[in-house]
Amino acid sequence: MNVIQTHLTLPEGWTKGAVMALISEVAPHIGLRPARLAVLNYIIGRTRASDWTSPHSEPVFFGTQDLAAVELGKTSRQLRTDEAALAKLGLIVKRVAANGARYGRAGLGLILTPLIARLEEFIALRDRLRAERRHLRALRDLRSLRLRHMKRCIAALPSSAIKDPEIVKILASFDKWPRSDALSRLGLDRLTAHLQSCAELCNSIDDWFENHGLSSDQPAENFRPFLQNIKEDIQNVKSLLAVDNATTHEKTAQHEAPPSAPATLMPEHLHSIAGDGLRMMLDGGRDQNRPIRERDIVEAAWALLPMLDIHPSVWHEGQSTLGDHGLALCLLLVDAQRDHPRYPVRNPGGLMRELIRLAKAGKLDLGASLAALQKRRKRFE
Repeated sequence: MNVIQTHLTLPEGWTKGAVMALISEVAPHIGLRPARLAVLNYIIGRTRASDWTSPHSEPVFFGTQDLAAVELGKTSRQLRTDEAALAKLGLIVKRVAANGARYGRAGLGLILTPLIARLEEFIALRDRLRAERRHLRALRDLRSLRLRHMKRCIAALPSSAIKDPEIVKILASFDKWPRSDALSRLGLDRLTAHLQSCAELCNSIDDWFENHGLSSDQPAENFRPFLQNIKEDIQNVKSLLAVDNATTHEKTAQHEAPPSAPATLMPEHLHSIAGDGLRMMLDGGRDQNRPIRERDIVEAAWALLPMLDIHPSVWHEGQSTLGDHGLALCLLLVDAQRDHPRYPVRNPGGLMRELIRLAKAGKLDLGASLAALQKRRKRFE
């Protein structure tokens, strides 16, 4: 015998508690002030859980207004105003007797079926808000990358540069950047515009260094220079591969033991040995009319994190030890190992964390690992 559904029900897996959490999350965006949200949660909390999932009943609050007012710390008049506001917002329907009375047997009370009817709308709103927050957080993190780049460059300026009109102009523009704790108040459009001006200022100071034959690269204080003075290091190559292929590396480590790396690996060289993911980010996110710069490698690596399902907190975890440049090289290696012909990495996040752990222990030689990767790329050219 088929069951005829007479009332809306929550989707499978949803409960009234989940509805309360959902409404609490979207409340500011549907005109629901905190005081009225508290009233709505009070009402929902005093309905039967089964009424939200049964096609034969509705979730209804039958409690008396006087008792609810006392428990909520309000006057009856205030509560009537709140209930009217909730009804106007389309969150409840007041179905009461002529004298305002509510009776369970007669089905008279505050009906919460409208919440069930609008559930998909509120879920979509929640998901959009979460996506916007993630996007804004990503933009703020990108601003942090560019802020650190500017600070490194300024610290690397020779004392004579302070009188250079171009540097004076760059420093004046940099002084106008908003504080990091003020970024969330800019809004999406203003923050996006600010990031564009940040990129242009970073390019300006990079151009100045290039035009004067200088370098702005400043490795992290506790991280040995990773693009020069490279020595052969079989153990570190073994560590790079061992995170999720632990049983097969003795032969691999011997086979891929690198010779000493060249004295320096320029950004163009890093592009040539990078994996498909990082190269895609590099080629899609930079001005194709100029050479690749170290900042391009850093920003492309950072943008690759979500594609590899690596949480941004991993980058922050390694910041003090590796700095942005070291973390970018680690991510380059992680991405490149995904296409290893014999032992492709299956857990990029785990490998990234392992590289950071090795760096903190002073056991990571990125140069040796880069040399091994360069050797493998040449073998398959």
